[in-house]
Amino acid sequence: MIALIAEKPSVAKDIARIIGATGRNDGYLSGNGYMVTWAFGHLIQLAMPEAYGVANFRRESLPILPPDFQLIPRQVKAEKGYKADPGVLKQLKVIKEVFDQCDRIIVATDAGREGELIFRYIFHYLNCRKPFVRLWISSLTDKAIREGLDNLQPGERYDNLYLSAKSRSEADWLIGINATQALSVAAGQGVFSLGRVQTPVLAAISGRYRERENHIGADSWPVFISICKDNRIIKMRRTEDFEEHRNATELYEDCKAARKARITAVSRRTEEVRAPALYDLTGLQTDANLYHGLTAIQVQEITQSLYEKKLISYPRTACRFLPEDVYATLPAVMERMLACKEFRTYADRLDIAGAKAVVNPLKTTEHHAIIITGMPPGDLAREEMQVYTLIVGRMLEAFSPSCKVEYTTVDAVCAAQKFRTRTYRILEKGWTGVLGRENLIAEEGFSCLSLPELSRDELVEVAGCSIIRKRNLPPSPYTDAELVGFMDRNGLGTVATRANIIRTLLERKYIRYSGKYVIPTPKGLFFYETVRGMKIADASLTSGWEAELAQIERGERTPEEFLDGVLELVKGCLLYTSPSPRD
Repeated sequence: MIALIAEKPSVAKDIARIIGATGRNDGYLSGNGYMVTWAFGHLIQLAMPEAYGVANFRRESLPILPPDFQLIPRQVKAEKGYKADPGVLKQLKVIKEVFDQCDRIIVATDAGREGELIFRYIFHYLNCRKPFVRLWISSLTDKAIREGLDNLQPGERYDNLYLSAKSRSEADWLIGINATQALSVAAGQGVFSLGRVQTPVLAAISGRYRERENHIGADSWPVFISICKDNRIIKMRRTEDFEEHRNATELYEDCKAARKARITAVSRRTEEVRAPALYDLTGLQTDANLYHGLTAIQVQEITQSLYEKKLISYPRTACRFLPEDVYATLPAVMERMLACKEFRTYADRLDIAGAKAVVNPLKTTEHHAIIITGMPPGDLAREEMQVYTLIVGRMLEAFSPSCKVEYTTVDAVCAAQKFRTRTYRILEKGWTGVLGRENLIAEEGFSCLSLPELSRDELVEVAGCSIIRKRNLPPSPYTDAELVGFMDRNGLGTVATRANIIRTLLERKYIRYSGKYVIPTPKGLFFYETVRGMKIADASLTSGWEAELAQIERGERTPEEFLDGVLELVKGCLLYTSPSPRD
């Protein structure tokens, strides 16, 4: 008998159907020599401080450094403290019975760091000794599952992936538990949960909010002239804005009197702008927020749903490229997609064979870029269709020709002052015609305008001039798109965990949404003022962790080396002392 364990019941049922395990039982499916069971995400967690003899929040207990980490079933809040989740205990009993009746195990949890940790923690908690192999797939189509089952991988091949996940889990415990207890002791006002990623994210949100509150506006005065040639008006701006209104007014009067401007330079360049790379989860979360107002949490849930509906490849990826073997499957996938009436119009403009820029085996991580599987989408909810269409659109863009653009800069002198205009015009739309995203090729300061023929030293009529009062605005609060971008740039969390980090801050009432913006609550601001100046609030503190965890995955670093560094960090980074003096 062979056991198979999936991460969720829905995935287990899909695999069970394919392998012929159709018999329904309480907590598992059986048949054809298989017993198929499932987890509900993380069933096992690291034990809390009470397991190590630390019952209360006391300064003298810090730092808490367990000699060996203990595994316990997932906990839920009870009247007094926490207790094991009854549903988790029941499913763990089922999994143990399934494992005990089988000769070997097929691991079918999600093919990634977290999926590996989910299985290994269950495996070790149950003290199981059965041999296991790995189902490693990037989509849940029947074809992908069958191919994966025909090419099961040795379980030990993913030992380093597990060690990386285990190291991250234990390091987060060390930082989070010690910081939480230290802050709660220092604040003296209840329990403040403090995570090594949550804290710098909250600090960034709160810091920008405070910066906005404390902003002192200042005025500047741009001066514009409008030149006219061939009955066409071109607006030009003085290259530097005035800080004094009086100086701007003087130039305004001088330009009116001058009536002429002299062209001093005209420079043109033509570029072929390639389509953006395929989506990783961060890029998809960013665009879904920009174009549809969807939050990072919504996009992660939607992509997981689309994945489980077999419509897209594994979504929790940080990769934007494809390996050669996946690229080779795309003509058939695109053919099925273009058969849909919504996308048929793009068939004659695609060049799949020529779009080799999407292939880069050296940059392909454990999961490739997000692509569709070619399965018909059917009836999707509005938000699901929005996200699915973004993925389809990005693939269509990737396989469309480059966009050809002409960029022009014109300099002129009027009343002895320098003026400039920068424009662009699209010569060939290429990929920008797919979703009408022509704005993506606009460089900063360039406007879309077709200019008349202008030449150096040419005198042109000044048809008008104007002054604008410009007030520098405070920074806006973070949007979801900006927040996941901040986390990505600073190595905070992974594509798989960032939405949950935001979710945790929301659930703990440290942040809330105000329209499309993420802002701190009064509780979050109190937290921020308490930790501001502590190293735990610095995004750079653990930003190198992901690189180190990747080294563990590749076998280039040991978990002991990594955790030794974490222990030194816990002992020496002032997590449980008073914050440094305010600026």
